[in-house]
Amino acid sequence: MVARDSDGNFLLAAAKKIPGEWRPETAEAMAAEFGAQLAAHFHYSDVVLESDCLTLIQKMHHPEEQHDEVGVLCRSIRRLLFASGQGGWKHISREANEAAHLMAHTETRWNERVVWVDQPPVFLIDQLLQDNVTASID
Repeated sequence: MVARDSDGNFLLAAAKKIPGEWRPETAEAMAAEFGAQLAAHFHYSDVVLESDCLTLIQKMHHPEEQHDEVGVLCRSIRRLLFASGQGGWKHISREANEAAHLMAHTETRWNERVVWVDQPPVFLIDQLLQDNVTASID
């Protein structure tokens, strides 16, 4: 997962190995919950979850209607986001979210979790710049 401020500047990136095989929507929700937990840990406020998983974003609006693991995760994410002040979520294009996907695919290199704060890992810098360009076009 990747966190940026409202201007698109890098705040933190994190990777965490999640054992087992999960549906893409569930894996995306697990990553979003991990990001919300980190936002709470670092006392970020007014956090907006951005995801290219449209079904996850749709389920975030009415998680009480979801009776599966994604619904449970959505309720947890909402609780974490609103605990730090104003919270929100929005759908973004896959092209504007490639840095997060790079982190998701890179995470398999570690057995636990890794967090980079203030300075992104070298392998992520070019993609962060590209995502900012793409987001400004969207």
